[in-house]
Amino acid sequence: MAIWAGISFAQTDSRDYDKLKKEYDAILADRNNLILQSKFLGEYKNKFSEVEVLAKKAQEEKARLQQDILARDSQLVDLKQKMSDLETANSQLVKDNEGIKKSLEKMTFEYKIVPETRKELTAVKSQNNSFQRSLKQMEANISKLQEGKLNNEAQLEIYRMQIKELKTRYEKALDRNRVLEKKAEQIPRRFAEISRQNKTLLKETALMHYNLGVFYSKNKEYVRAVAEFEKSVELNPDDTASYYNLGYICAEYLVNRPRAIEYFRKFLSLVKTEDKDVDWVKKYILTWQTWEGKKPMD
Repeated sequence: MAIWAGISFAQTDSRDYDKLKKEYDAILADRNNLILQSKFLGEYKNKFSEVEVLAKKAQEEKARLQQDILARDSQLVDLKQKMSDLETANSQLVKDNEGIKKSLEKMTFEYKIVPETRKELTAVKSQNNSFQRSLKQMEANISKLQEGKLNNEAQLEIYRMQIKELKTRYEKALDRNRVLEKKAEQIPRRFAEISRQNKTLLKETALMHYNLGVFYSKNKEYVRAVAEFEKSVELNPDDTASYYNLGYICAEYLVNRPRAIEYFRKFLSLVKTEDKDVDWVKKYILTWQTWEGKKPMD
């Protein structure tokens, strides 16, 4: 019985050892697994922190882009408002121009009748001279009658009445003469004033078309910009800036070298020699004339 009991205890101890070893191995495996998970979690935590930083930057960039969009929307609204104001101003200028044209036509008509008025004025002056001669003659007759001591009171009274009537007609003729002279003086002055106003209006309208050309150029609407600059030089043929812009747009964006050279030549014929763009324009013309085998510009 004692031997059997000893063998049983040894077997039990061996089984416990195996069980403990398995548990230890399992704990060791769990430990290694936990170490790996902890390492993975550390890396994941670092990546998560990086992602949070990137997300924060993305939010900041999104906010900045939204602000840029709002700013661009505001600029677009401002540009549309400016465009509307320019169109309103253009309409008003057109109306004013029509009014001045009508006034100019009226004044032109009045100015055309100045020769007739002058003829009438000459006739009145001639009549005045005739009245003066008649008056002198009448005064001479009175003097003769008085000197000769003639007693013909009736004839004397007739002469006096004639003299009075001639003086009245003479005063009326002088008044009419002054009115005609004043009218003749005012008509050329009014005509010159209307002409000056018309020139000022043309310059203001040309400047409006120039500003529209700049606006369309900034918005890359080059065909419309060319149309506006052409209207500007049509109203103001000495506008060197519009000729330069026309040449530059045709050269750089519309790729129409003949038109560009035509506008640049007009620009060079008007611009001052010290202008900063003169050298570039001359080089452009010389380059393309040389390329096409044409005679270089002087």
